[in-house]
Amino acid sequence: MPAWTHCPGSNWRFRCDRRCGGVGLVSYCKLTMLLTEAIEALAIATRADGRSSETVGGYRRKLKPLVAFLGDVPVEEVTTGDLRRCIVHLMERTTRWSHHPKLRERAGGLSPFTVAGHVRAIKRLFNWLKGEGMIESSPTRKIRTPRPKRREPKGVAMDDFLALLATTEGGSVADRRDRAILLFLADTGCRVGGLCNLQVRSLDLEAGLAVIVEKGDKTRLVPFNPPTAEALRAWLEVRSQDQGPWLFVSLGPKARGRLSPGGVAQMLKRRAQRAGVKGPVNPHAFRHFFAREFLMNGGDLATLADLMGHSSVEVTKASYAIFTVQELKEKHRRHSPVARILGGDGDGKSRHS
Repeated sequence: MPAWTHCPGSNWRFRCDRRCGGVGLVSYCKLTMLLTEAIEALAIATRADGRSSETVGGYRRKLKPLVAFLGDVPVEEVTTGDLRRCIVHLMERTTRWSHHPKLRERAGGLSPFTVAGHVRAIKRLFNWLKGEGMIESSPTRKIRTPRPKRREPKGVAMDDFLALLATTEGGSVADRRDRAILLFLADTGCRVGGLCNLQVRSLDLEAGLAVIVEKGDKTRLVPFNPPTAEALRAWLEVRSQDQGPWLFVSLGPKARGRLSPGGVAQMLKRRAQRAGVKGPVNPHAFRHFFAREFLMNGGDLATLADLMGHSSVEVTKASYAIFTVQELKEKHRRHSPVARILGGDGDGKSRHS
């Protein structure tokens, strides 16, 4: 049987069957897109929309298990049932990191948060295909994204932050740079990508403002306080002038150019070891630290969402408005109307008696 041929300039394929003395009977069918082709098309569209290469890579990585489970099938043949079976497969897996570009596969299933990330990527793919007119309806329309139980806060503890800061009081070039990084992360809540992309010309020390670029090409303004400005000024006094426009640069005889996110993580790990800190100190833990302290001291979610560069308050609430029981008790003690009127210092005495 003759193969299907793509009609140039159209969205159709055709096949010609020679029958009845050479008379051609032509059959047509709509051009199909395979799952791998759809994923690559989504990646290209996402990058063209200005999203970061990390976001694009995340889509590719999170959608690989879908292809591995279903095969490289035409996208219009994927059903809601297929996707549900794939999600159950992800939930019941006994290994993790099988498609990670840097980590080896190891025993242990996927966390509920990882499964939810895969589901969001799957929904993004098919909703995008529907929006582009490549499928008539999305098979994900009846699929809900799993909502994992909220876990304990994973931000830097205040005592740990102070211990880290104490290791930078020596006054060396590395101390000045690292102190400025610690304070900038804690004072702005910026993402590590925004910190590493920050240029000297984007900094206004007198006004206490910086223009940062995060998640591809998203630009936003972040404020910082005088202690952070002082640390930044001290770093600029000793910063090498021949390493490009970046504010935070690598150090050492062979180091050149911008400090990478991995470099920031390694610096924090070294400082934690020196300070004897055992709690989380990764760059994102500082973002949680900023959010938690902002809310604990009376800040509101709407303002916090703006300061953190979130698209909605719901994102901030779901990911960062998470407190321990003791923190909730303290927040309640500070802001309860009964505590304000009748006393909330634990002595049982009214402030108005």
